[in-house]
Order: sequence, then structure tokens, then C-alpha cells
Amino acid sequence: MVTLNEKLADWVAALKLDDVPDETVQLASWRVLDMVGAMMAGRDTALVDHLCKAYPGDPAGVPMVGLVGNRAPEDAALLMATMGGVLEFDDSHVATGIHPSTPVVATALALGALHRIDGRRLIEAVLVGVELACRLGLAAPGVFHHHGLHPTAMVAAFGCTYAAAKIVEATPIETANAIGIAGSMAAGIMASWEDGADAKSMHAGLAARGALHALHLARHGVTGPASVYEGRFGFFRSHIQANPFDLNAIADGLGDQWEIVNIASRPFPCGHYIQPYIDAALELQRREKVPLDKIAAIECPMPSYMIPLVCEPRDEKLRPKTPWHARYSLPHCIAEALTTGGLDKNSFDTAALADGRFAALAASVGGVVAESDELRTQWSGEVRFALRDGSILRHRIDHLRGTPQNPMTEADIVEKFCRNVEGVLEPEAVDHVVESLLLLSHCSDVTALLDTL
Repeated sequence: MVTLNEKLADWVAALKLDDVPDETVQLASWRVLDMVGAMMAGRDTALVDHLCKAYPGDPAGVPMVGLVGNRAPEDAALLMATMGGVLEFDDSHVATGIHPSTPVVATALALGALHRIDGRRLIEAVLVGVELACRLGLAAPGVFHHHGLHPTAMVAAFGCTYAAAKIVEATPIETANAIGIAGSMAAGIMASWEDGADAKSMHAGLAARGALHALHLARHGVTGPASVYEGRFGFFRSHIQANPFDLNAIADGLGDQWEIVNIASRPFPCGHYIQPYIDAALELQRREKVPLDKIAAIECPMPSYMIPLVCEPRDEKLRPKTPWHARYSLPHCIAEALTTGGLDKNSFDTAALADGRFAALAASVGGVVAESDELRTQWSGEVRFALRDGSILRHRIDHLRGTPQNPMTEADIVEKFCRNVEGVLEPEAVDHVVESLLLLSHCSDVTALLDTL
């Protein structure tokens, strides 16, 4: 009997860019552009500085986004994926909340540079990695969170391994073994949600690094379990246990219905569940121009499953300990956005957290259980301002910017990229880099492109 692992490995090996719709290829180029921008934005963070010291340069290695000097491919993958995710400014798969592109793009760039592949091969790798990471999440959407597991960390290990296999043109047997090995590396607990520790921000990077190790081992004869997905002790039964899962969701329509169309670029550098509420609050404030000291309370009706993630424990959410902690606090995000007029790569400053300048307004913000839970695939947000004079102002966002129902255009993605690379790339280089990434399928050497970054 052919296992799901073997079936997916065959699909990865057979996929050719000529078989992919042009608009899907374009979306893959946009994902690379967006993630490179997120990597540039996250370059100058304390965590990346620590990682650069832990993994110094290697003259025999590969160039990488945003940093001078070469590094070993696995170190470059770890660093670039961490840079792309540390500010929470990457993207999200709407149905599952997984952030697929950062780890997959980092893996593809690092290994692609080593093998001096062209842009078409890079896009193929990104497509298979992102697609299968999302589809693995569709087997059990929302369930990983309930068990304290970070789904991005769990499924990205597989998505990155598929991307790596595509780059080196691994055989289906090698790919299936690598995926079996990756199943033992698919890990990521949500303990960092409690104190804002750095570990969560490395989940994408650890998945990318682990994928390169898994593939390396498989190509040297190490075997992995063929039934890594559906087995009695396989990935799903071991991680989500008694909860139901649907393995059919992984392969149904594979190659015909692309999940990359259901990936949303994040307009703000914070948790994706919070973003529609920020959009709604900013739009309400633009419309009403309410002095902030006139607001008595800000109420955000939301699905019940979101509240423990972004509103609780309340004391921690009102005075987050670290910038990352703040990015997953609904009260803090709403307060800072309203006070400063928005959120960008320079938001969530450590000094601002220390002096509590947003704490008073944050104390007025609360999430309440909505009267009815909307579909997980609809990222809507309603905000209500209760003013001190007793009046109530409301605004609702039915679909967050970036989602399929309210998509970002190419111009929007480029604008976000330009804001993220400000101060990192020289202004005269930005237009060239944007053009090169948008025309990625015409690139003859990814290594040369990385040298410009």
C-alpha cells in the first residue's frame, strides 16, 4: 500500500513550473519578495545579533539576505527564517494560522545558493514547500494550539524538507525518507507565550535548519518511517491524540487547487488574530478623530478560541515583558496603534514597554466572546469605543487586508517591502531588487541575486 508520505514525495518530484498557472507563479514571487522584506526588517534585532554570534561566518558558505559574509547553508537557513519571523511581519495561511513562507523561503534561498539554482527552481521549491505545509495544517486546523503546540513549527519542518528536496532534485525515495526523519524534528511548544522568551521566534529557523539535516541524512542512506503521517505512532496521532483529523484534506485537489492563494501578507508586525481589530480601531479613529482621553473602554468581540491566545492572562497582556510578548497582546497592540497612528517595524520598542507609556490605554481594551463564532477562514474584527459621555462608536472589518476577500495588490506588497528595507538597503538599490524579485522566474542564478541582498 502506498503511504501518504510516498504519494506526496512522488508529487514533489514530478512538479514542473510549466504545469503551474501563471497567477500562482506570480503569487510565489510575491511571497519571496514579502519574506525578503520581512527578513530585512528583522535583521537588527537582539535575537538575530545573538544568533550571528552563535553562528559566525563561513567563507566556504553561502550569501544570505541582509547580512555581510557567508555562512554554512544550515546556519543561513536558521538565521534568515528567524529574521523573517522575529517581528511577526511575515504571512499567515488563513484557514490554519500557519506562517508557511518564512521558513520555506529561507530554506530555499540557503540551499538554492549552495547549488546555484535558477529562479524557476527556487519558485518550484517555494511552491511545494508552502503548499504542503499549509495542507498538512488543513488536516487538523486549530487543533495544535489546543495542545500547546505551535503549528508553524510542527508543519514547517515538513514544508522546508519538501522545498529542499525539490532544489536538489532528490529521488522520491530520498524525499520520503527525509520526511520520515523530519517527523522526529517537528517540534515547537507554545511556552514562550507565557513570558515572551526568544525560543518561539526561532521556530521557523529551527524547522529550516532541521530540514536540511533531514535531507542530508536521507541522501546518505538513513531511513525514516514511511507512515510518518498516518501511522499508529505517526505525526498526527502522536501530536493531536484524541482529536479528529482529516488526512484526505492533505492530498485532495493537490496541484489543481493551490493553498498559496489563501495566504495573507500581514499588514502589521504582530499576531495575525489581532490584526483585523487593529485595522478596525485605526479606521474608527480616522473616521471619528476621538481624543484618546475621552475613551472609557475599547471592546473587541472575538471568537472564543482567540481570547486565551491574545487576551489572557490579563496582567501579562497589559504589561508585556518583551517586544515579542507585546506582539501577541491585543490590549497593547490596540493601545500602541491608536497612540502612534499605526504599527511598523519600529514599533514595540523595549524602552516604551519599560516605561509603560501605552499601559493606561491598554487597560481600557478587552476582548469579549462574540455572540457567534465566525468561520476560522474569515478574519474579521469589530471594535467598540465606549466614550466617557456614554456614547458608543463602532467599526467592523469584514475581511482583513491581505486575505483572499480583501487582497493586497502587487503595489501593496512592494510598498510594504520598501518600508521594511528602509535603512537596510541603499535607496538606489531598492528598485533593482524589487524588479529582480518580481521577475524571479527569469533569474539565472539565485546566488548572484543573494549577493545583491
